[in-house]
Amino acid sequence: MNEVEVKGTLSSITDCLNESAGGFQALWFRGQPNYEHKLVPSIFRQGEDFGVIYNEQKMFEEFKRRYPDQSNSHKTTYEWLTLMQHYGLPTRLLDWSSNLLVGLYFCCISDKNEDGALYIFDPTSMEGYSFNELLEMQVQEKSRSDFFNRLIYKLDDTSMLNGINIGDLKQDITKRLKFTGLSTGSTENFDSLKIKTELPNTVDIDGNAFPHIYQDIKRSFSDIVPFRAPHLNPRIRQQHGFFTFHGGMFIDGVDFIPTGDMEDEMYTGQSLIKLKISKDDKTGLLRELSYSGIREATLFPEMEYQAKEIKELHASSSRS
Repeated sequence: MNEVEVKGTLSSITDCLNESAGGFQALWFRGQPNYEHKLVPSIFRQGEDFGVIYNEQKMFEEFKRRYPDQSNSHKTTYEWLTLMQHYGLPTRLLDWSSNLLVGLYFCCISDKNEDGALYIFDPTSMEGYSFNELLEMQVQEKSRSDFFNRLIYKLDDTSMLNGINIGDLKQDITKRLKFTGLSTGSTENFDSLKIKTELPNTVDIDGNAFPHIYQDIKRSFSDIVPFRAPHLNPRIRQQHGFFTFHGGMFIDGVDFIPTGDMEDEMYTGQSLIKLKISKDDKTGLLRELSYSGIREATLFPEMEYQAKEIKELHASSSRS
């Protein structure tokens, strides 16, 4: 990740983009009001360090239960998560915008005594990552036992979970119990998941047959997937919204599957830039953004924000 400091004007920021991101194929922007905060979705800001524990799976199911009418338009897990994000529930999504001005607004609108960060990201660098059951099940399974049980009965018998053959786990209850639990549930860690890949007509350097290899795919559970959500609510449309979906899983406030560090070059290579926006420049930038029509009421089209702006426009002090 390339970190850059810029002068606090729109023109200097666009000049920096031309210089630093000129080779990007696409541009997504995310503003964070505190420069020290990392690209971590809200569902992962839990555990002892944060003083809160979230049950992601129960929140997900309860939200769907309360709003069954939304199932007509929100079909997939990812679409439901965008709706939950819209209403402020902790999710594994991060909001991005294809509009520089929108990203800059969220960088400057709060934490006025802290330097802010404007991230610039080229999502085409991560087109190899895609949604799959390994990611979706992290939202759906409520416990270690449920998670391991789904893996055991989903995968081929030749696969290996924590070094133990899946076929053996299916056939031997004594081996399986440490993963699926019984009355107390599982406490097993998730150390490795290896799948067998056949290599027909392959030989080693000595000419001996090399029929297969085992590949550890555990890291796939920590993938980060950029996606363009359908415009299922007007806020996504107004904010030119896009998202990244982040793999990883907490169970009872404990990190069960590691979360991917988006700032790490392993994920984003040279396709992520972090601009430092000085706290001293936030007010001036907000003024420039207002001249461009970027303010709360234009980014949040819901009625309560429109009413707030109407009140502010048509109220004056009665004091002399």
